[in-house]
Amino acid sequence: MWFGLVTLALFAFTFYCLLDVVLTDEREIRNLPKVVWALLVALVIGLGGLLWLYAGRPSRSGASPGGGPAASPGRDPGPGRGPRGPRPSGPAPTDGASGPRSAPRGPDDDPEFLRRLDERLRRRDDRDG
Repeated sequence: MWFGLVTLALFAFTFYCLLDVVLTDEREIRNLPKVVWALLVALVIGLGGLLWLYAGRPSRSGASPGGGPAASPGRDPGPGRGPRGPRPSGPAPTDGASGPRSAPRGPDDDPEFLRRLDERLRRRDDRDG
């Protein structure tokens, strides 16, 4: 019983590490080429994965709070892109007050959506009853 659980956990860990190697950008991988890391993780079950996590996986210490890699000082994020993704074009929407409004988080937080929903429900009630 224990042997089966340990074997399953070991193969799940190896699969995770192999998938991580394959999905990681080759320019970010440390110490060895991507193909060598993939072979090492796949052929040396368990130990290859530990080595990948310790010595090959990109350092996540420079990651931005959003979860993606932080922009390095020497790397241009591209046109129209900041550290948090593409910049919206055009003026910021306002609610008529002094500053920009925050975007609704869901349909039930959007006053315009709620107004239209209320109108549709009233029309349906008037039609049915």
